[in-house]
Amino acid sequence: MLFRKIVLTALAAAALPFTAEAQTRTTRKTPARPAAGAAKRPAANAPRAAAAASVNITAADMLLVIEGLGFEPRARARLAESADERRGFARDIRRMLAAAEEAKAVGYLARPELKLQTELARSFVIAQAYFKQRQDAGATGPEQVVTDAEIDVFFNEPATSAQFEAFVQDYSKNSQLRGAPVPEATRKGLRQHYGRVMVAMRKGVAAGVDRERKTQLVIMLQQAKLLAGAYTQETKPRFQPTAAEIDAYVAAHPELDTKAARAKIEGVLARVRAGEDFAKLADEFTDDPSGKGRGGDLGWFGRGTMVKPFEDAAFALKPGDVSGVFETVFGFHIVKLDERRAQGAGEEVHARHILIRYGKSARGSNGQPMSPREQAVAAVEEEKRNRAFDEAAARRRIQVAEEFVVGSAASELQKPAATQPPPTAKPAANAKIPAPARKAPARRKP
Repeated sequence: MLFRKIVLTALAAAALPFTAEAQTRTTRKTPARPAAGAAKRPAANAPRAAAAASVNITAADMLLVIEGLGFEPRARARLAESADERRGFARDIRRMLAAAEEAKAVGYLARPELKLQTELARSFVIAQAYFKQRQDAGATGPEQVVTDAEIDVFFNEPATSAQFEAFVQDYSKNSQLRGAPVPEATRKGLRQHYGRVMVAMRKGVAAGVDRERKTQLVIMLQQAKLLAGAYTQETKPRFQPTAAEIDAYVAAHPELDTKAARAKIEGVLARVRAGEDFAKLADEFTDDPSGKGRGGDLGWFGRGTMVKPFEDAAFALKPGDVSGVFETVFGFHIVKLDERRAQGAGEEVHARHILIRYGKSARGSNGQPMSPREQAVAAVEEEKRNRAFDEAAARRRIQVAEEFVVGSAASELQKPAATQPPPTAKPAANAKIPAPARKAPARRKP
């Protein structure tokens, strides 16, 4: 799953603030009690000794998880239709919980930012559940659940100002502001959301919403996303594959072998070097649809337009020169430079190219193309990480039911999407534990 990224994107966009003192105050006022039928299960936010960690999510719990996480009808339908989807979803949850337990064992919850964010997640889930409860009872807007007057009373409490500032700083850091000061207009909106959600969270605790099994499950999973996301990111070097492991993976997956594609373009280059017309060879061999029938012509372009390896190769040439074979995430290329010209403070080139694509293309978790070698690296890394988390799940006695019934696909698609005042993350049914996102390549594909 996209642990931390999914949660922070959804929660920061909603501007929902939560703090340590607010959680302590409300939980002391109304101590949590086990939900009916869950007497032997620990509360979702209860501390556990690392060596004795035990989680049991039953088939009935899985239905509550799907409902509580707000799956859209089509995602629910995919789960309903496919036993493989259900098993994969359950295994991802199990691995996520295992990673979260590993993070707890080495002190991640003592980190101020993660402490704040996990408390934020707990409070958000309770507030959301309370909003939904009141909506089902007839409330037509958030103002009917928490009034402006109640928000003003909350902000008059002595501790609120410091709590709100902590949230604003965290929002600035994790939003598109990237740590820049929060504009005053945005700050006012944050204040209103902060007060409304915090008051709703208190009301939800007073009403016993936090003691419902579904609420406890969603709290547990939202907090686990945060912890597992941080842990996965920081332990990434541990799962980096060796060259031998990558080679072995490619050997076992011939579709990732690039030897044939390289041999093909080297043969084309040899014909260019022998004097054949580049444009005619481009029309015959290039796998780039935009260049087919145009002699591989790319027109004029400046720096920062193409992916960097292509740009570097093109700008290194003189008019009339042809590059050697080089590789990008799209495949193997050769480039011929036709012209150069000054453009403003920089320079543009007019070039044409021949592309031989890889046998198998794919995109990474960030949506960017991956070369076959990168695909092999990602696959081996995922295998190593999954093995480690599966071992941790067994060691920590984490059980998640893989056999559960969601309902018929038709009935799921016919259900209207729930409308909930505070938005929440909606993970895909087959979400996987990802490698950290790579930096996006330049804007244009040659």
